[in-house]
Amino acid sequence: MNRNFKTILAVGMTAVLVACGSSKSAAEPQPASGSADDSQVAGESIDPQRVANRNVAFDQYFVEIKPDAAPAKPDDKGFIRRWTIIEPINKPNSGNTVFTDSYIQTELTKEYFPGQFSADINSLPKAGDQVIVESEAPRAGGRGGFGGRGAAQAAPAAPATIKDTLTWHSVDSKLFNIKLIRFATGLTNGQKRYGLIFNAFTVINCEQDMVVRLAAGSNASSIWWVNGEKVLTLQADRRMVADDGMSKRVTLKKGKNLVRAAVINGPGMSDMCMRFYEEDGTTVVKNITITNK
Repeated sequence: MNRNFKTILAVGMTAVLVACGSSKSAAEPQPASGSADDSQVAGESIDPQRVANRNVAFDQYFVEIKPDAAPAKPDDKGFIRRWTIIEPINKPNSGNTVFTDSYIQTELTKEYFPGQFSADINSLPKAGDQVIVESEAPRAGGRGGFGGRGAAQAAPAAPATIKDTLTWHSVDSKLFNIKLIRFATGLTNGQKRYGLIFNAFTVINCEQDMVVRLAAGSNASSIWWVNGEKVLTLQADRRMVADDGMSKRVTLKKGKNLVRAAVINGPGMSDMCMRFYEEDGTTVVKNITITNK
């Protein structure tokens, strides 16, 4: 009798649990069918550009240009959109708290290849030029090397360093901000995303001497140079905000002027923007053009 009662009780409890599970499934919104790249999430339409880490086509953000491309102008708000950027250098960090001023000064001024910080405009690389760079090997695990402890322990140990052949690309950005993470993922089929250092330059051609201030924003930290002089550092973990930092007064001489930028990101997004301000507080939109040499 006691054994039969236990059997009946067990069957009853199972039926209750199944019924509760079915009721919960019907009540809760279900994720949309299809891959993670679908534009429908839980029945809601999502703009693909707003979904974090989505692999978006390179040409949705950039137009690659040739070394002899006609000069460009700042956009109507003064932002400089033409840059020559080398494919990113590995610098795996498991977090962004390391981006102190001393860390940034050390890591973003480290020379990975000859001429990296040269102020000689006549020796600038052109689109398609390549260099061999030795850097830290990406770390094993999820999110581009920033996965959980279990994933890292299960993966085989990576070598301490790795050699990459990196190529320079001259681009016009379709946005006021240069989406460095899209530059990285687009050129590496998503293999490079986080834990990277970006190096870029642009040439500002002035019709006359101009006293200006360089205003920039970056995600995360960055250093900016004008004609070989370091003029601005943005340290710490930060989101990209236009005019987040502003340099001291800088003289852009008549003729060609070289602007360099170095940006580092950890496990997160990365982009940058830059423009110049005149002494009266207006943005520079006239009397300059932008080239890649």
